[in-house]
Amino acid sequence: MHLFTYGTLMFPEVWQRISIGLFPSQPALLRGYSIFRVKDAVYPGITCCDSAPGVKGVVYLDLDEDTLFELDTYESSFYERQPVKAILEDGTEIDCHAYIVPPSRRDMLTDEAWNANWFRIHELDKYLNG
Repeated sequence: MHLFTYGTLMFPEVWQRISIGLFPSQPALLRGYSIFRVKDAVYPGITCCDSAPGVKGVVYLDLDEDTLFELDTYESSFYERQPVKAILEDGTEIDCHAYIVPPSRRDMLTDEAWNANWFRIHELDKYLNG
């Protein structure tokens, strides 16, 4: 299975920190979704939004069941792992899964867009050491 990641998991430092193995990855775009900061947190969540330009992230390829179990545990029940179609940099559409905030939990997200570059500069070290 392939997994589209858009938040902390797209950073190799976080991926390696939860010791789930190394897998090939590629930058990708997930159309039809928006990304927001989770309330009282530094990490994001995505929700379906047909008018959105999409969310940039990374697709990890060919994950095994043990890795998916570890990731499901890491992401907790806040998110639902759902099938999606991501678009790789070369334009290829790929079937994968993503951790999505369901509509019933949308109130747990702010209206503030989450920014990966800001996270890397201001929060990544604290996140890894917290």
